[in-house]
Amino acid sequence: MTSESSLTRLEREGKLRRQSPDLGYLNDLLDAARRNFEAARIVQGKVDEAAFKLYYDGLLQVSRVVLLTAGYRPDDGEQHRTTFRAAGEILGPDFADLIRKIQKYRIKRNECVYEPTGLLGMSETDAIHQTAKAFWAKVRAHLERKNPQLRLFEEF
Repeated sequence: MTSESSLTRLEREGKLRRQSPDLGYLNDLLDAARRNFEAARIVQGKVDEAAFKLYYDGLLQVSRVVLLTAGYRPDDGEQHRTTFRAAGEILGPDFADLIRKIQKYRIKRNECVYEPTGLLGMSETDAIHQTAKAFWAKVRAHLERKNPQLRLFEEF
């Protein structure tokens, strides 16, 4: 199934809605993602649960930029899941492994927020950090091609 037909299906199912991209908002999201990634680096090794959540938020914001740049936004009660799923469809099969990992981090983050029975440790934080770096490097190249007016930050 092609990306376009998958996105059309998600739209028909009420999971996505068309939205015109707003450059100012896209750049604000990218700035927020950069701040989250930078803050995560500062607290990583000190408060790993907080660092994990900051990396996660940055991944979500970057993924939202991917969707919005393509003219979509999530429009259902599963916005995080839909955002990552649709971003994976837009970005294509080269991103499948990263999206799978991010979806696992989404579940860990939900457990941490809604069922806080155990803390996230250094290994989970190190793993999401590496995934976030790899994801951003690839997404940055994608966004550079799609819209050269975006304020893209360097690696973190």
